[in-house]
Amino acid sequence: MASISDIQITLALISASATSILAAKLVIALYR
Repeated sequence: MASISDIQITLALISASATSILAAKLVIALYR
């Protein structure tokens, strides 16, 4: 059973990766 801190770390990693993917898409769209 996962602890609350593990869930928070997982959510933080998911949100960070999603943010980086969105930022990369924005950069690609701007410089295309």
